[in-house]
Amino acid sequence: MTQLDAFIKQGWIETRSVAGEEDLPLPFPFVPPCGTGDFKRLYYWDTYFTNVGLIMDGHAEWARENVDNLLFALDYFGCVPNFTRENGATFCSQPPLLGIMIKDVYNAIKDEKWLYKSIIGLEKEYNFWMAKRITPIGLNQYGTNAVGNREVLIYYYSLVTHRIGADKNLSEEERIRIATNLIAEAESGEDFTPRYENHNATEYAQIDLNAHLFGVEQLLANFYYDKDMKKSAYYQTQKEKRLALIEKYCYNEKTGAYADYNFVKNKRNDVVCSASFLPYFYGFARKDSSPATIYDKLKTNGGVVSCEDTGDRRYQWGYPYIWAPHQYFAYVALKNYGEEERADELCRNYTKLLSNTYDKTGFLWERYTEDGNAPDLEYPTQKMLGWTAGVYRYLQDAKGGNKE
Repeated sequence: MTQLDAFIKQGWIETRSVAGEEDLPLPFPFVPPCGTGDFKRLYYWDTYFTNVGLIMDGHAEWARENVDNLLFALDYFGCVPNFTRENGATFCSQPPLLGIMIKDVYNAIKDEKWLYKSIIGLEKEYNFWMAKRITPIGLNQYGTNAVGNREVLIYYYSLVTHRIGADKNLSEEERIRIATNLIAEAESGEDFTPRYENHNATEYAQIDLNAHLFGVEQLLANFYYDKDMKKSAYYQTQKEKRLALIEKYCYNEKTGAYADYNFVKNKRNDVVCSASFLPYFYGFARKDSSPATIYDKLKTNGGVVSCEDTGDRRYQWGYPYIWAPHQYFAYVALKNYGEEERADELCRNYTKLLSNTYDKTGFLWERYTEDGNAPDLEYPTQKMLGWTAGVYRYLQDAKGGNKE
């Protein structure tokens, strides 16, 4: 066991927490992204990658508790919130990874009763996305729970002006318009990113979101196959409709990559980003395409960057920043489509980046550049366990030849 492995395993124990005064009354202890700093509560999509590490390190029961807490929050708010405080769903949710969390935990604990209860919750979340985040073209988009709430939108704008360098002297209507788009951007988990031309996320159907929802539909269709054929057929039909729409709108022949689609301007995004790995992660991408195209565009000596170099260095989910979730999605995508050498290269580069930086600093970090720096941008870079540790543990195991 390396020093970093030992640091992570001890970190799971030390970071595990119980709900505080400002948190929802969560029924179980939880493992948040960070033990110190700003992220000491349960965040939605972070939890998936945390759970990957917890399960690998023998804490499947803690991963189950994390999921049960998110299911509790789903019942409380009607959606899985951004984070598990009383105001955690005021602005938005986050990428819908609840389904693959449930699948991973079930595979570890094999509890049929727990699975059935969790699937009921997953259907509730699916209905939220289909009711609240649908576009005119039939695909889904990121959005905000604050639609029509002028006070909340103006407040959000005031919160993030320093992060994006926004003008504080705009009209109220313009601040509301921009805030609506910024919250949609934040719901993607990528706050903020040059994926969008001018913070206009509400004009898009996002490829990562629709890939995740494809995965949910596939999971529900399979779960109900021998239990409720009518439900199974419904989710199978939904999945097939989504796939047809993704192929119609989201594959960019020019770049050879799946992309977000601007349904207002009838235009595919030409920016290649790590979200483009998701069709390959879920295994539904067309056979005449390859995740290698995306990997070769985004790879560095430390892993893949969030998106290609657009010349705009203001945003932390852009070039040249390297984030753990993207390494995970990219690695699985490459393996799924037989790109073994590239997958192994990614694995080596990212684990080396983390271990070298740990040796220098004694910590894991929220994000990196390929030279091992974690510069402040938008807000101070956080010391991280969470997804950085979870993905590191996954790739360390893969590097050792223990993964399929």
